[in-house]
Amino acid sequence: MGYFGGLGSGKGWNKFNFILTPNEFESIFTDLKFHFVITNTRVPIDYKATDTLYVFGGYKDFFNEIIIGNKEYDRKEHWFYEDKIRISLTDDLNTINFKDIIDKKGVISNDYKLVDPTEPVINISPFYITFSKNNESLSVAYMNTEGTIGLELTYPKFVSFSNDKFNSIVDANTFNNYNLFNDLVKNIKAISNKAKLQSAAKLYRPNFWISPEAKKVINENRYLKSNSLLIS
Repeated sequence: MGYFGGLGSGKGWNKFNFILTPNEFESIFTDLKFHFVITNTRVPIDYKATDTLYVFGGYKDFFNEIIIGNKEYDRKEHWFYEDKIRISLTDDLNTINFKDIIDKKGVISNDYKLVDPTEPVINISPFYITFSKNNESLSVAYMNTEGTIGLELTYPKFVSFSNDKFNSIVDANTFNNYNLFNDLVKNIKAISNKAKLQSAAKLYRPNFWISPEAKKVINENRYLKSNSLLIS
């Protein structure tokens, strides 16, 4: 039973942007019941969930090589690291079903299957800074891989399900993953604060949180340095 989230004006997404060090990222999951799952692509036929240590190690690589890495931007290398941390979260693997991949000839794949959640999941993905020197504008709303700066949690406000042909709209806060989303946000806020970003001409207060430990290294970010931006 598939679902759609982000159903239009007022029915979009709960979002939270943040920058934490790898150790801090791992710490926000302490004492929480959670599982990492791939939901955005096909998975091996024997797949059940993604190993926790793989995701934590992937974020460490992503943080060191992309967020604070000082090498020139390379699109292929960037996607190699970003792919490791594009993942979903659920508090209950019983809500993660799978369905067959069937080709045009009706043959079922023996190698791969699709993930089919029965309840909305939390998605983890990067968030990006886009800065324009010409009109001194700053945004965290758009995809800009060169401006990759941290992570974003998203969870739908409302969902519709395929079992009734997406005719009904269901409040997503009635599912347990809404509580997991809020617990993660609470844990992040406990070790961080709202960021300030200074350009040559203006002080910005963008919509993301950053920990004191992350502040110590974040200004090594290549996009910040190339645009003479400082986060505090």
